[in-house]
Amino acid sequence: MPKPKPDQIIRHEIVLGRSERDLLDSALMAYGFNRVATPTVALLSDVSAMSIVLTALGTYLGFKYSVGTLAIDTTQDLINDFQNQYDAYKQTPEYQQAAGVAQAAAYGAASGVPIIGTPLSQLVSLLFR
Repeated sequence: MPKPKPDQIIRHEIVLGRSERDLLDSALMAYGFNRVATPTVALLSDVSAMSIVLTALGTYLGFKYSVGTLAIDTTQDLINDFQNQYDAYKQTPEYQQAAGVAQAAAYGAASGVPIIGTPLSQLVSLLFR
């Protein structure tokens, strides 16, 4: 059965008083502030985004940043220190033994002759120490 068309229109109106309007205004203000504050806090907590913002601000204000020789000297010192430690490690008996076993394994694989008398677990532990 079809629904009959309405024969009258009833209008409901809600009127807010001054205190309700003030409450609604402060709620809307807090909502708007939260919509701005949340992305701002996320931006401040992200290091890469903050560095981009500060770089742009520094460029705009005219700051100049020079890497200079300190970074180059520090990098070179780190490389030299690593090379010294690696050379010292290559002189240890563990490295010498692992290098000898690896060389023998490579020779045995190339010539088709297996390494006799050395358990496989010992070879693996020497190679991946």
